[in-house]
This record gives sequence, C-alpha cells and structure tokens, in this order.
Amino acid sequence: MYAPPAIKESAKLLINGIQRTCVAAGKAFGVIDFPVPRFSSMMKTSSKSVPHYYISGITCSLPIATMALHFGVRLREDINILDFGCGVGRQLLHMTRHFPRPRYSACDVDATLIEFIQRSYPHVAAHATKFDPPLPFESDSLDMIYSVSTFSHINPEHQRSWLKELARITKPGAYCFLTTEGWTALKMMPEIFDIQNATKALKTNGILYKEYEYYAAEKARKHLSPALNLLNGIDRSYGSTVMTPEFIRDNWTVNQFEVVDIIEGLIDWRQDLVVLNKARS
Repeated sequence: MYAPPAIKESAKLLINGIQRTCVAAGKAFGVIDFPVPRFSSMMKTSSKSVPHYYISGITCSLPIATMALHFGVRLREDINILDFGCGVGRQLLHMTRHFPRPRYSACDVDATLIEFIQRSYPHVAAHATKFDPPLPFESDSLDMIYSVSTFSHINPEHQRSWLKELARITKPGAYCFLTTEGWTALKMMPEIFDIQNATKALKTNGILYKEYEYYAAEKARKHLSPALNLLNGIDRSYGSTVMTPEFIRDNWTVNQFEVVDIIEGLIDWRQDLVVLNKARS
C-alpha cells in the first residue's frame, strides 16, 4: 500500500521516539554500552535495528583493521586516521574502541549525522563537508584513510576527483582502505539492476552506474526535518555504482596511488575492499 512521504516521515519520527526510550532502558540495565543514533539516521546507512547497526559495524571495521595491520599500519600508536563518509559511526564505534591510540577524524556530507558524531565521540574531529573536494586537511597529513560504502554510490565522473583529493591528504607510504560494490554485490541487487543484462554490461564496460529512482523526488520535496532527508548534503547524481577489480586497477592509479590489493566480498559479506598505497616521494 502506498503511503505519502509525509506519513512515512511521521512514522520515522514516532519510531525515533520509541527507539530512544528502548535504548535508554538498555543502557540503564547495562545491555547497551555504546552511542546509538536515531532510527531515521541509522536507516541512511542501511541499518534497520540497533543489533544490525552494531554487528554490521564489526563486519565492516574488522576486515579493514586486519588488512591495515597486515600492511604495517601502526594502529596501536598515535597516528592520524580519517573515516571518510563516516555516516553515523558504524565503523568508528569499533575502531575507536579497539584501537584508541590514533587521532581520529571523520567527515560526511550530511550535517545531521556529523552532529551525532560530535556529541557521541567528542575526541573525534568530525567535519560536515561538501559533496565536492577539497577536505579540511593538510596535504600529506594522514597515516590511514578508510571509507565504507561511499565509492559504491559516487558516479564515475565524481570518483576521480575524490581519489585525487584522498591522494593529496594521504602521507607518502600510507594506505587507504576503500570499499566498492563488485561481482558479489551485483548478485544481491535485483531491485536495482536486471542481473542478466547488468552482468553482460559489467563484463564489457567494467563499471555500472544507476541513479536512484527516488533521487529527483527526494531532492524536490520538503522534509519535516533535515535529519529525515535521505539526500541531505548530496547535490549531484547519486545511486549505485558497481565496478570490476580490473576496472579499478586500470582507473584508480592516480596521483601516486597504487592499487596493491582487492579482496572481493570481504566487507559485510558484500563489498570489495580496495587497498591503495601512496608512493613515497
């Protein structure tokens, strides 16, 4: 049954209140010991429940931390780490808890999500940024950057400018760990792509991009609150991007970045993890 957008948003506000009460009870009884974003904010990062928010944060951050340690990133020292496209901190929760020594920064285009990070993680330097570069960091200043489910939404023309920007702020010799959608994810996207035709197109082109069907309507209408706007801070085409490892290896070597590894289906049993290393001067 179709429900008008205003009804859906009112329902989210109601669920926000119910969840707030449940979380408060969970904290009082010692069941919940971590910051919990409101329901409407969690949904922006594909989490529909508190348990999923917590567990998916593990299945995303643990592989990144493991690969970082494998490549010699000093996670137990006071290095500079950026969570690029941090959302409501699914990965940040576990990274800061298990590796507390580094100095963490976080950024996202949605200012309502950054407000949550600033309240919940006061030791993290959190920034609301634009949908285009630059970022508020000095060149060659970061020892590690990680990003989950950001490049899986950026259109192909926009990718290259962000790769150049990440290369600018990464220290020579440092690593970036970026997730992408590939062959594993494509099989899980029948609601977005005709899988048979998409498979053929991906084999031929190496990349697929499809703007979300709700994009134009979501951008045009007024919202009861900016926190309910699924595209808050997004001011250009946004959708689903799928890439093959071959495409990434051929196109992501920019501004001293080298693609040193791609592990398919590693992140949350869905996304690929791309490991980039910036060449030393």
